[in-house]
Amino acid sequence: MGFTAPPRLQPGSRSINRLRLGVPARLALTIGTERCLLDDISAIGARLRLSRALPKGQTAVLNFHELRIFGSVVWWRNGECGLRFDRPLDLEDMQGMLWITENRDLYDRICRESRAEDWSAGIGE
Repeated sequence: MGFTAPPRLQPGSRSINRLRLGVPARLALTIGTERCLLDDISAIGARLRLSRALPKGQTAVLNFHELRIFGSVVWWRNGECGLRFDRPLDLEDMQGMLWITENRDLYDRICRESRAEDWSAGIGE
């Protein structure tokens, strides 16, 4: 029995698991900041939904909670874009994302309460 190489990935196929989130985030661009929906994320990239078309290669910073993730747009189609991170996310950050997927009701409640506290203190939009 001989050694066989692992199968080659086809274009567009993924070698890293992604977590489905569907949570609000912000994308900072050189031309301003856009609200977006963080559909899914892996250690090396994310799929976002936003209203503005972004050119391939556009640099951006994904802002989600206390994370500031630098990356660039690798594709855009039909209101969605793929963002590749400049460096992989730390394990702790991915564990935090996993916590969100496993505790969605609690996460949503924490976000609502946090926004209400910010509003009552005159912070935010």
